[in-house]
Amino acid sequence: FGMWSMLGSWVLYLNADEGAALAIAWASVVASLPVVGYSALDFYRAAARSLRAGIAGMDVFASVAVLGSLFVSVGSLAMGAVAIYTDAATMLITFLLIGRLIEIHARQESGLAVQALRSLAPETVTKLTSSGGTKAESTVLLAELAPGDTVLIRANERIAVDGIVVAGKSAVDLSLLQGESVPRSVQPGERVFAGSVNLRGPLTVHVTAGAGERRLDVLGLRMLELFGARSSLSETAERFVRILLPVVVTASLLAFVHYLWSGTSADRALLGALSILVAACPCAVGLAMPLAYAFTCREAARRGVLLRDSASVEALARTRIMAFDKTGTLTCGQMRIVSIQTREGWSEQDLIDLAARAEAGVVHPIAHAVVLAARQSGMSSACEPDGCQVTACAKGVTMQVPGGEAVRVGERNWLLAAGVEGMPPEDGMPGLVHVAKGRDWLGSLRLQDAPRDDARSSLQQLRAQGLKLWLLTGDSSAASDRLTADLGIDFDRVETHCSPEEKADIVAKSPAPVAFVGDGANDGLVLAQAACGIAIPGSSSVAVSAAGVVIAHGSVGAVVETRELARKFDRIVRQNLGFSVAYNLAVIVVLFEAGVTPFAAALAMLASSASVFLNTCRLLHGRPVLDRSMQADPATS
Repeated sequence: FGMWSMLGSWVLYLNADEGAALAIAWASVVASLPVVGYSALDFYRAAARSLRAGIAGMDVFASVAVLGSLFVSVGSLAMGAVAIYTDAATMLITFLLIGRLIEIHARQESGLAVQALRSLAPETVTKLTSSGGTKAESTVLLAELAPGDTVLIRANERIAVDGIVVAGKSAVDLSLLQGESVPRSVQPGERVFAGSVNLRGPLTVHVTAGAGERRLDVLGLRMLELFGARSSLSETAERFVRILLPVVVTASLLAFVHYLWSGTSADRALLGALSILVAACPCAVGLAMPLAYAFTCREAARRGVLLRDSASVEALARTRIMAFDKTGTLTCGQMRIVSIQTREGWSEQDLIDLAARAEAGVVHPIAHAVVLAARQSGMSSACEPDGCQVTACAKGVTMQVPGGEAVRVGERNWLLAAGVEGMPPEDGMPGLVHVAKGRDWLGSLRLQDAPRDDARSSLQQLRAQGLKLWLLTGDSSAASDRLTADLGIDFDRVETHCSPEEKADIVAKSPAPVAFVGDGANDGLVLAQAACGIAIPGSSSVAVSAAGVVIAHGSVGAVVETRELARKFDRIVRQNLGFSVAYNLAVIVVLFEAGVTPFAAALAMLASSASVFLNTCRLLHGRPVLDRSMQADPATS
């Protein structure tokens, strides 16, 4: 219907036959009624609520512009003129509805973020019960558990409850929930949380929080609260509308009084005043943000970037602080062997071969890195234990070779306790794994989560743009110090051992808006809290659903390019608003003094909207510069 209404208006602008013009004008007005009378109902209701609250925002502006356009168009036709404004009204409602659809989609994605967070924990658990001195195991639903129950967490199982370990020792992977790159050793008396993974031995856990009360559930509730409070509207456009709308309405009322005072009939004075209201009403202001946002979304999609809401894009353009997660964001998220030390008589390849045989089949980031290094060296047989018995514990792995000596791969203190001799002194750096055979030390492997290839150059570009750079990580101080040394970047603020809640609190308490870049499920809360949350390629479903900006291709370099696009969007919106303000002020002055015909007012409105449209088209020019970052980071391809 809106297209038919606009088509009729264009025919009139092109000087249609005088005999057919009136019929075309009426047809155009009738075609606009479904849009003006039905599609805009939500804006009318919201405008009524805003007026009751004493606020004249975008909804009030849209209602005034649309209803004013309809009334002036009908009044003009009733007096025999053929100037109509319904094309502008339908165009305005169309773009505002597009913005609403994007907002609805973003809120649906927000709900998916919470669902994805809760899905980190299984729905069933193994419950331990005791009757008459006999212990029994049974599989029950998570909802059937209560604080005080006891559950069994087997090796390689994801933990479903919050609780305290009462029996067993193991290593727990907290990377998804806490962001720690190295698994944490746990023993009786220590706490474990739902969503983490038990990597090695079985654990008996006393339940302290079940479904709905776990730390995982609390994080989900906080995320929902933040999503509900987050606005998808452009603050700049709202601010302009609140200033301009009262000015335009006041000018229209003064024009009505002026026309009556000069002897114009009441009906002509009313039509003239309404014409000024519609011509000077900042329709272009209403189009400035949604039109630019629609074009920016199109350009971003071409570059492999999903934009969820205009407020996030606006915040990304204007923020002066950008905070980063460490593990998986600035680093590759996988342990790698970076150096090898061997005793005399052993080669590096022999050491990796032996360590990989022991680690084969073990679920652990270090084991994965060792086995991967062996395979990349072309030693596929290195991952075949050949019938050896492998035992894993929280501190390391033991491989008992039939008829031979035991091979141990693990921490220094664990090997010392086993009687291993000849190990070099501790250097204080984390990530060192020792290999021994019998009582003899054979060598050491240094592992770390290496920085992404383009992390250094990307951070340097952001620093050159005047941004303050923060590092917020759940990892240790030693790990963050090693990363900053590798990158050669002095972060303006570094916070280590951060829980998801602490990251969000740091961002919330910042005196200036913060953009946060992350990838893990543990980043979901802070991505929702930040003025602009950015999820990079390879992010968890929680991070993807919580972020306002999702980068599908590339690496950290894509963040730099996306910010450049956001800054261009912000410049275009500001220019559009500037054009609109200058235009409306000129219209109010000129038309108030010289009078206005309905046709002249319609052309004036068209000129304002056309200037906004043509300026916004500049967003579609430019090459997809994100391709450079994709080429620079082969690890992500």
